[in-house]
Amino acid sequence: MKIRLGKDSIYERIKDKAAFTLSKRKLKKILTSDNIDEVLESIKRYKGRGFYDKIRLAQEHNELRDLCIRVQKHKPKVIAEIGTWNGGTFYVWTRINPLAEKIISIDLPDGDYGGGYDEKRIKFFSEFTADRRNTSLSFIRGDSKSESTLKMLMSVLGKDTIDFLYIDGDHTYEGIKKDFEIYVKLMSPDGLVGFHDINTFKDGYGVHKYWNEIKENYRHEEFIKPGSRVMGNGLIYLKKD
Repeated sequence: MKIRLGKDSIYERIKDKAAFTLSKRKLKKILTSDNIDEVLESIKRYKGRGFYDKIRLAQEHNELRDLCIRVQKHKPKVIAEIGTWNGGTFYVWTRINPLAEKIISIDLPDGDYGGGYDEKRIKFFSEFTADRRNTSLSFIRGDSKSESTLKMLMSVLGKDTIDFLYIDGDHTYEGIKKDFEIYVKLMSPDGLVGFHDINTFKDGYGVHKYWNEIKENYRHEEFIKPGSRVMGNGLIYLKKD
């Protein structure tokens, strides 16, 4: 009789459980601060095992750091992220905002632009606030623009509104435009909206185009590494002073 050693075999499940247990212990050691620089440094220090070996962050350091300073100063109680993928920025939002009550991830089970995550990642991401009782994490696996996803989000929000929204999902012009138009209606009047890849000009990417249109209607900031032609973070302030 052959022993099946596929991804669902008993051996693989035992191996994954051991990797997760060890990775949880490693993760616990870095959950020590809400200081932005220390949080960003902790990502580099984390060394897990197996599927949970790293917290991957697809960001330019100073672009993200500058954005984090504004977000932390705002003290958001409710945070939503569209496009979580490997959890790098989701980890950052959970750690630099100790007063946050709800942090919500919306992403496909899989998708373009490196997007999507599976149940194993959710299990790991849920440990990002293991040391905090006041913060509730929610994971919605679905198309950010679908009625079913919005229904689940409304259930999580209840009577609350979103204080900080980070959009890093569908990078097409039509996709980013629709995400903003849908989710801005669920936001606090003084909310912040962050956009990733406002400086990326790859084929199929339309974030830069939409950003250049939408930013004219709001007070805004851009965080772009000098001379760079990739990534970049944009931030708009919904409150018009």
